[in-house]
Amino acid sequence: MISSPFLRLAFAALLLCLPSCGTAFRKAWNNAPASSGVAGKWEGTWLSAVNGHTGTLKCVVTESSKAGDHEFFYRATWKTILSGSYKTIQHVEKKNGAHVFKGDHQMPDWAGGKYHYEGAVKGDELGACYECAMDRGTYTMKRVK
Repeated sequence: MISSPFLRLAFAALLLCLPSCGTAFRKAWNNAPASSGVAGKWEGTWLSAVNGHTGTLKCVVTESSKAGDHEFFYRATWKTILSGSYKTIQHVEKKNGAHVFKGDHQMPDWAGGKYHYEGAVKGDELGACYECAMDRGTYTMKRVK
């Protein structure tokens, strides 16, 4: 039995990425929309404030059918061995020259449960924070042109 919360999370990430091996994300990345506002391709890194772990992060953002909502399709790595992809819907509003976003994403309880995200896009830079029952941290990304 895996007892450490971190090991459970790492094992969960491995299980989540095995079936697809990133195929859906690669397809979305290769067919990403033109960059406009929040939409487009982004890449950067994430950092856990709880344990100091970090990794690379890519994201494809597309507009959703509901006004103000965008789909964020993330691909995250940890220790270059494990990676996983997941989608979230974030509500985006324009405020003070930036696009601010926030939203939630439900993962299984053993992977942290409900994740909450808040961030902003200013020009070609995206900065955000995330939080769940097992972790919290930040991520920064730059637009890929």
